Amino acid sequence: MAIAPSPSTFETLRQQSHGRWLADLISRLEALVASAPGAKDGQLEILLFGSRARGDWDGFSDTDLLVVAPHQEWAEHWADRLLDAGLAQDVVALGQQSWEEMTTSPSPHWRAVKAQAISLLRLQP
Repeated sequence: MAIAPSPSTFETLRQQSHGRWLADLISRLEALVASAPGAKDGQLEILLFGSRARGDWDGFSDTDLLVVAPHQEWAEHWADRLLDAGLAQDVVALGQQSWEEMTTSPSPHWRAVKAQAISLLRLQP
């Protein structure tokens, strides 16, 4: 049985940097949601996807978020809030039914998003 090589110093620093970045993003998401009247009464999930979720990000990578809510209008409301707060450069808003349909679609893009997505925040009423 082969022993996996230990990560290089660079890779260790990269992982630590990403961990701090991710913790800061989650903290900022939680603060934004906590400041919104009635937000905790609704259902909402915010997921990270793209290079930041896959781990192959670089200095030019942006932040891709997906907002899933029971209704498209609520998802769009939160997508706008995330963009206005500067928490992401790209935000996709989907109603719950659309998200479920996308994850079973024949589209390789949506299958990849489903496979890579990391849930950052989930509210259940």
